[in-house]
Amino acid sequence: MTQIEVILLSLLCDKDYYGYEFETVIEQRNMRGWTNIGFSSIYNSLNKLEKNGHIVSKYEKEYGSPKRKVYSIKDETKVLIKEQIIKMISEYNSDPSEFDIGMLFSYLLIKEELKEALTNHKENLIKRKEFLLERYDQHPTARQRPHIKALFERPLAFLDTEVLWLEEFISENF
Repeated sequence: MTQIEVILLSLLCDKDYYGYEFETVIEQRNMRGWTNIGFSSIYNSLNKLEKNGHIVSKYEKEYGSPKRKVYSIKDETKVLIKEQIIKMISEYNSDPSEFDIGMLFSYLLIKEELKEALTNHKENLIKRKEFLLERYDQHPTARQRPHIKALFERPLAFLDTEVLWLEEFISENF
């Protein structure tokens, strides 16, 4: 599932929306600041999600305005989106917006599911760090060549920071 599809489906878990409302919510929540969502991709994704049977739509008329196509999510799709959110939080991904999107909609999970997903994410970060350290140790000239050294040490520092943040977040919230 694409990021935009996850976002649209997650929003539909809260309530039904018409097309332009998605744009408004995305702008209000400043989602474009940390993920790539184009205005036209909203409608393209809604059409694709409807064609694939994840959502349904109907036309509604409000007083004083033209008919609008209103989208709603199917119950079975709610189960799929919850699984996708858990996956986005649990797995290590070099694209941080995957984790951010998962966390944005983590309120759709029960507390135990979120804690388990965060714990899994932490374990995956530790495995990634071990892998990088092993590669760093095996590289014949990494410690002597600053540009190669930086390619190992910078991501290792990010991983350390992320693990520390996760440990603190988990202990404070669970």
